[in-house]
Amino acid sequence: MSSTRFIILIIAGLLLTQCRAYREVTEPKAPPLVGMEGLREVCRPADTVRTVLISKAEALIITDEERYEATISLFVIKDSLIYFSAVNSGFEILRAAIDRDTIKVIDRLNKMVYRTPLRRRFGHHHPVNFDDVQNIISSYFLCDEIERAIEPNFFHIVFDFDEPFIKKRISFDRESLKMDKFEFFHIQTKKYLMGEREPEGFRIFTNFMITDFEISARGGFRSYNQEIPVKMEVNRRKYTFVDL
Repeated sequence: MSSTRFIILIIAGLLLTQCRAYREVTEPKAPPLVGMEGLREVCRPADTVRTVLISKAEALIITDEERYEATISLFVIKDSLIYFSAVNSGFEILRAAIDRDTIKVIDRLNKMVYRTPLRRRFGHHHPVNFDDVQNIISSYFLCDEIERAIEPNFFHIVFDFDEPFIKKRISFDRESLKMDKFEFFHIQTKKYLMGEREPEGFRIFTNFMITDFEISARGGFRSYNQEIPVKMEVNRRKYTFVDL
């Protein structure tokens, strides 16, 4: 499997919480509210959420006219680390982590380790940073930014995180309060990361990680405030290291 596909799987992990995942955090039992009032009600438990764990989600990746299926688990430590593992046919093929500065990917099949800065020191930045990735993963992380949400119409709640030359928007359905679309687009480089809800799951498409590709994800089991070991060390004598 090429390094391109491994980096693609990083983006697949972003979708897991958007697709029919099981919730262990108790949601409000009162009659549903809509709009900003409903969103604030959903955000009430947010202060207690330190970690999010999603396991056994299914992802279908389409790139270069090829299809690739994987079972993915994702673990997030708020404001610190995004970690996940991809399994195919019962074998772990990938382990990856994103912290505030770096993406690191371990290719277990080909004994390779790929590293790339998440935030570039020089030149154009990626269309997303760590906070953007975290905000896509769970609406609870967006609760810290609720003052940046607006209701432009009767159908959506929109979070606007625009930066110079980069458009950053995350949209929720005003009634269901589910994320229905996100868009990160760099005006100068034309690199983008976008996603939208579909009847069978959540679809994401992007061109900023080497090549154009699409991913659809669904399922998974979600729990909160669990701790799992995060191991990104490898035997340096057996792996080749590549900086991208």
